[in-house]
Amino acid sequence: MVDPHISMPVAAVRSALVATILLACGSGTAKTLAEDVANPQAPLKVVEELFDQQNRVTLGLPVLRAAHQTLYRATEDSYKFCHQQNLGVWKGRLYLMWSNGVTHEDHNGQRILYSSTSDGEHWSKPAVLTEDHDGPGPLACVSAGWHSAGDTLVAYYTAIPEGKPGVDERNTLFFLTSRDGRTWSKPTKLAQGFFIEGPRHLPSGRLLMNGQWARRQPRLRYTDQSDGTTGWRDGAISEVEGVYTFPEPSWFVRRDKKITMIFRTKSGDPWLYASESRDDGKTWSQPTKTNFPDATARSFAGNLPDGTAYIISNPATAPSKTHPNIGRRNPLTIALSGDGVVFDRAYAVRAEPTEMRFSGKNKVHGWQYPTAIVWKDHLFIAYSVNKEDECVTRVKLSDLRSASPR
Repeated sequence: MVDPHISMPVAAVRSALVATILLACGSGTAKTLAEDVANPQAPLKVVEELFDQQNRVTLGLPVLRAAHQTLYRATEDSYKFCHQQNLGVWKGRLYLMWSNGVTHEDHNGQRILYSSTSDGEHWSKPAVLTEDHDGPGPLACVSAGWHSAGDTLVAYYTAIPEGKPGVDERNTLFFLTSRDGRTWSKPTKLAQGFFIEGPRHLPSGRLLMNGQWARRQPRLRYTDQSDGTTGWRDGAISEVEGVYTFPEPSWFVRRDKKITMIFRTKSGDPWLYASESRDDGKTWSQPTKTNFPDATARSFAGNLPDGTAYIISNPATAPSKTHPNIGRRNPLTIALSGDGVVFDRAYAVRAEPTEMRFSGKNKVHGWQYPTAIVWKDHLFIAYSVNKEDECVTRVKLSDLRSASPR
């Protein structure tokens, strides 16, 4: 029942009702309701019934043919938290970094681990990229990505107060540099805010890197400097109050050259939002709700070499066992679009059941927080498992190109 003293727009009430229904039942009715709640002018959409919410295992999707590897498996005598992974390529090697916590998510003692490979199959033993930012102090390290700057490899991380990802004025982005991929400079402050995805090149060569302000609004940054450490400016985007908890922006380029940015919303609102830029990231349209379902988890977007846009995410809306206010982070899927507007193909990347072995604050079951990169005729996807193990999936690009619309 709505308090008559509280004024609430009809659209907002309707959206909240739909979100409640979806998370409560995860039923097939979501397919019709999804079309109903989305803004028809949203920058992207999925075709109706692409994801079958009645199928709790694969959402009705074929399972992608791929090779899977576990790079870190938590044990009783090791750190038990892994999450927030990022991939990058430098000097013929593929690099993966991730946050590695003692027990709980984003708590004191959390460091950054990394591993690399020259062939995509044989990975180096995980090594420490940086220890906890301030030792016994309140700050923990969160993985924020890579940048290849010629003879220099740049690694980014966000230092945050324990247990306060994304919502504290003290959140600060730092970078380290290396000339050999093994020894690292001291950290240098780059920006305020919470960042978990590294910069990537737009077709123009401009770098785009995205995070969020402490007030939960997206912070979309760009630079025309190739070093990845100077010249950063903020793109202009309208604030949308009450929509985001962790927007966790990610992006792809459409066939018409517009850039589409996707956003995670808040718990109980199981849809991606999206915005577009027509001026290479300087300005962005008002973010609008799409009909792309989301468990409210980090998604990763990008383009294949032929221009196909992809979104790797957890689109299940059935409630999580551990956190019923969000959807299940299983399966992990990849949705594909030829024009970057209509997503009409999808696969399940991982759909096997998972079960946490160790308890920890904010830990959940599932394959989650994906990152991806194209390298050596493959799409590499990294993700955490139950927020305690670190895995990589290797997919032949030819297998993705052979996908046909459903």
